[in-house]
Amino acid sequence: MAGEGYEIVFFGRGGQGAVTAAQIMALAAVSKGLYALAYPEFGPERRGAPVRSYLVISTEPIEVREPIEEPNISVVFGPDLLRVNPEIPERTRDYIIVNSRRFETVEPYLRGFRGGVIHINAYDLSTKYLGKAIVNTAMLGALLRAFDALTVDDLAQATIKVFGGRLGKVNAELIRIAYNEARVIR
Repeated sequence: MAGEGYEIVFFGRGGQGAVTAAQIMALAAVSKGLYALAYPEFGPERRGAPVRSYLVISTEPIEVREPIEEPNISVVFGPDLLRVNPEIPERTRDYIIVNSRRFETVEPYLRGFRGGVIHINAYDLSTKYLGKAIVNTAMLGALLRAFDALTVDDLAQATIKVFGGRLGKVNAELIRIAYNEARVIR
C-alpha cells in the first residue's frame, strides 16, 4: 500500500452490493492489521437508486469521516454510472475499475483519464455463478488487480465471514475467478 492511506469510492445502484463490497474490503483490511473505515452515501433507499460507498484503508488510525472527493481508486459497478457521474475520470487519481459487457461501451467516458483502467464483465460472471447480477464480489476480484495491500485469500476469507455457508463460498470463488478474468487495459 502506497503511503499511509488509500481511498476508494464504490459507485453503484441500490441492490448491486456497493455498500457490502466496501464492508467486506474493510473487514479484510482490519484482519490484516490495517485500519479501515467503510461508510455509504445514498439518497432514498430503493433498488436502483444511485449509491456511493466510501472506503479508507490506512496504516494509521482514521479520524476523518467525510465524502472522498479524489479517490485513489473508483470502482464503477455499471457503464451508466460513468454517464451520470462524468466527474469520475477527472477526480480519480490512480485507477478506475469498470464493469460492462464490452469495454467499447465505456471507453468514450475514459478518454481523458490518464490513470490505469481495469475492465471486467461482472454482470455475466455474477449471473453465471450466483444466478443474478449482484456484481459486488466480482468487482472486488477486479479491484485486487490494482490494490495489492490485500490478497484474493484475504477477501475470500472476509466474504465467507460476511455471507457464511454456501453463499460465502460461492462469492469467495467468484472473487478468485474475477481476479483472473479482469483485464488491465492500461
